[in-house]
Amino acid sequence: MSANVLACDLHDHIEIICMRRYPVAVHLLDGSAVHGTAHDTRSNAQQEFLLLQQDSDSIEIPLLQIEHIDVLDASAPQQHISLQQQGSCKF
Repeated sequence: MSANVLACDLHDHIEIICMRRYPVAVHLLDGSAVHGTAHDTRSNAQQEFLLLQQDSDSIEIPLLQIEHIDVLDASAPQQHISLQQQGSCKF
């Protein structure tokens, strides 16, 4: 795992939006945005990813490249998740 990791509570929020399959707009640090349905997370030795479903395609977005996520479902308990908070899940 890299030295930079997300705060634990952010992982929880991401897992919830994936579990509920919310439609989201993912805003990246480079200023671009990607829309899709939050599907799952995945990690390898180097980084963690948010998996988005777009029609029949699945795309991987590195979590550390995400500025914030807007949940596009009015019934979601949290509609804006900023991933640029300080904190760590590293023990």
